[in-house]
Amino acid sequence: MSEEESRFCPYCGVALEHPYWAHIQAKHPEKYTQKETWIKLYQDYTGLGMDEATSLMVISELFNATQEEIKSFLKNEKVL
Repeated sequence: MSEEESRFCPYCGVALEHPYWAHIQAKHPEKYTQKETWIKLYQDYTGLGMDEATSLMVISELFNATQEEIKSFLKNEKVL
């Protein structure tokens, strides 16, 4: 992903700056602490045509979690 591309908060739409997860942790703490949020975001992103790898990367940046952690959770929840 290029440096010029922007990330936006999936909850309020504001443009995010690094570290992306800090905004969600501060402004949407109830979402930040719920791993179930990853399921909805993954489904939304892939539904919009984003591939699995990119979806996992974006979610990992938004929630300060590793892609492996997210992928494992999604597999355990039978989303992947």
